[in-house]
Amino acid sequence: MSSKLKRVFPNSIGNIYHQGDGVKIVKATSEHAGYLQHRLRVTDIRECMISGASPWAALHMPLADPNGKTWTILINDEPACMYGISGISDEDDLYSAVIWLLGSDLIDKEWRKFLRVTRQIVDHLQDQYDILENVVPADHNKTIKWLSWLGFMFAHKPTVINGFNCVRFVRCNYNIEVRFE
Repeated sequence: MSSKLKRVFPNSIGNIYHQGDGVKIVKATSEHAGYLQHRLRVTDIRECMISGASPWAALHMPLADPNGKTWTILINDEPACMYGISGISDEDDLYSAVIWLLGSDLIDKEWRKFLRVTRQIVDHLQDQYDILENVVPADHNKTIKWLSWLGFMFAHKPTVINGFNCVRFVRCNYNIEVRFE
């Protein structure tokens, strides 16, 4: 394969959803959740607490969601983060989902690999859903910068969750128009 050819995502091999450059994406397990619950970044722990969930619940509950999908990104065979979609709806002929990610400091240490694969992930999910959305604490500047780099748009008006200002972020297929208040 020529280095000039674009790599296909996902690159599935057996039980591995994607593999390349020391990164594997696999279906998330309770073992991954148990490993990561004690290693989440401080900002991710804060996001859990703002939403009213412990790290344990935030990582384990999606595994039991019959309508959601949850994966783990392994970097050099170590769980770096779990991500997924939930709250899937098909309303007014729009297929939308809540997108989320919680991770360890490994994603900051291996940021190039993390950025590369998360861009591929979001592009791939956007092919399947008209709208991807969630909220992030308004003062999590690094996360907001990453989400902006991934192509998400942000509401101008804050959403208050348990007394904390958060900002709604949305990414839509090119043919859908979203208006923020």
